[in-house]
Amino acid sequence: MLLEKIVAQAHATPQKIAFIHNGVACSYAEFAQALTYARHFFAQQRLPAHSVVVLCVEHLAQAWVLGIALRNLGLTTVSVGQASEVNQLGLDTISCLLTWAPENPPDLTALAARCTCRWLNVPASFHPTDAPAEPTPAQHPGGHIIQTSGTTGAYKKILRDAVAEASTLDLHAQINGISAASMVYVRDFPLWTAGGYRWPLLSWHQGASVVFQQGQDFHLPLLEQPLTHAFATPMTLMFVLHAPELPVRRNDALRLLVTGGAMPRTLVVALKLRLTQQVYAVLASTEALTVSATRIDDLDDLARHQIHPARQVQVVDETEQLLPAGKVGLLRIKILDGVSGYLNDVPASRAFFRDGYFYPGDLAVFHADGRLALCGRVTDVINVLGSKIATAPLEAALQNQLTVDAVCLLSLAPPGADEEVYVAIESQRNLTEAELQTAAQTLLAHLGRVHFHFFRQLPRNPMGKVLRLALRQQLLARLARPD
Repeated sequence: MLLEKIVAQAHATPQKIAFIHNGVACSYAEFAQALTYARHFFAQQRLPAHSVVVLCVEHLAQAWVLGIALRNLGLTTVSVGQASEVNQLGLDTISCLLTWAPENPPDLTALAARCTCRWLNVPASFHPTDAPAEPTPAQHPGGHIIQTSGTTGAYKKILRDAVAEASTLDLHAQINGISAASMVYVRDFPLWTAGGYRWPLLSWHQGASVVFQQGQDFHLPLLEQPLTHAFATPMTLMFVLHAPELPVRRNDALRLLVTGGAMPRTLVVALKLRLTQQVYAVLASTEALTVSATRIDDLDDLARHQIHPARQVQVVDETEQLLPAGKVGLLRIKILDGVSGYLNDVPASRAFFRDGYFYPGDLAVFHADGRLALCGRVTDVINVLGSKIATAPLEAALQNQLTVDAVCLLSLAPPGADEEVYVAIESQRNLTEAELQTAAQTLLAHLGRVHFHFFRQLPRNPMGKVLRLALRQQLLARLARPD
């Protein structure tokens, strides 16, 4: 398990950097010692076996120390951004709400009482004289609960079992090209997200070094550290386009792995010019993990994912029969680590998990060369005069033609009006009427009348995905206002 891996690495290379948090380095020896002390501290607290501990700790490196120690004791962890979010988790096995004293949390005694759990404010440091030299492995380490992106309007939870998860870590490190020699930049993605949890986990499992950067100076590690890998979403990389004054150091040894959504072509060009020639489009999900990391050598690679040979990805029809190359159908991905559904959500589990496969709701097609292209989502389909039209291909085409940051198509029926197509555009520049008319005529003529609306920033979740439900509500509110 992870704690034992870190301790072994500390014995082999005690001075090797385990992580750098906002410029402050911690060796594997120091990491292992902190984990040993934290585990001993929690063992003394006698938290109920197999219960859930809610981590409300902003400092990512410290949250990892506490979380690894808790899971090694057989407890399950879940992370929240604010203590008040514990009420929204919908979990009946929570035994403890955990904070960290240096962050000066408010008195949470009343909140913990309402949630029928304990509030534990962990001290800044602990040095028990009777702490064991090395931790004793738990018979079955606890898991970690990740929350999905919530693009359907409601967040869902996935419980990752530590033992089953460990069986896939080497494969996913291989897919992402991570080894013991890697220095991996994970920025500030929170522990409740798949990336914020998986990227450090994969790295430490291989004995690599992890770089966290919390705050606003996200470009600093690009200048200061010999990074080999960086994980990001398109949204978190927009500073390359919109803040060209920020200094960055071009590093072609850096593998930039971009996930969470399609990259605009203009962004890819800027990334290759300013950051690295090694830009990868990663196809992954919280539920089924990573299935491909495709290097973008040509801009056409953006839409053609090269599935890793160890991952089983299929395109099927509505009767779940395999479709040949060239036929658009439903995407499904073979589950590797035993996840069979969402936590405490039977209806959603039945809809998206079947017979060992995860159905993400994407339409896809395999090309003759074996590469996979996404053709929109089943749930992101607009109905135009009875015709069902997937939005993703149109959004990508509009984004590239107009050279804007993002495009989202919605079919709306404002009060007292017919249902029509609305195009939400995220752009930092003002588009001309001629540009919009050309786009409408060349790409959207089959949709009838369309309406363009501009946003400096579309509503997004922490991973950068557009929240379509929130956008729909914003547009309807805008349309309801008098001119």
